[in-house]
Amino acid sequence: MKKKLALNVLVFAAISLQAQTLSWDIKFLRGRERESIPISQIIRMQTGEEFSINIIPASDCFLYVVCYDSSRQLIVFYYGQALGGSQIHLGPYRLVDPPGTETLYVIISLSKEEQLETLIQNHINNTDSRQHADSLRREVARLQNVSSELGEPASIFIPSGGTTRGFSQEYVTRFTGNNMYVRTIAIRH
Repeated sequence: MKKKLALNVLVFAAISLQAQTLSWDIKFLRGRERESIPISQIIRMQTGEEFSINIIPASDCFLYVVCYDSSRQLIVFYYGQALGGSQIHLGPYRLVDPPGTETLYVIISLSKEEQLETLIQNHINNTDSRQHADSLRREVARLQNVSSELGEPASIFIPSGGTTRGFSQEYVTRFTGNNMYVRTIAIRH
């Protein structure tokens, strides 16, 4: 009897642990041709080019995508709940002058990030406020630090097909194992 009880507890703990981790895929698409690009390094593009992002969480979660652009402005691309298995398509976004680096922060969490949502709302309500923008940047940096303390996120690159001509490869990055991630994507133009 004790063995069955112990086994049930272990199975329940394993299921609970699995239910508390987050698995999600992200795909970066460059240009009007929607060329799939790996996000592991700095992405090089030209001013005027477009990009879009597809994100697919495996389970219900909260998603926040914030861009710090080359003109030192913060732009909120997305914030709110994301349903498991659904594809969130963001973009297309066009790279504009001045040339430089656009930094995207993709934050995904099993729990709602209340402080982040409040700061996003404050920023959206007053986009000209440097104080609101700075507070939002500090919170994103704090979450990035918290995420890095959880250990290097487990990620793998998944070849996901190609074009009908078979010449190009599509890249999807899958993350799994943590309950919160902050993934930085740098675009230089």
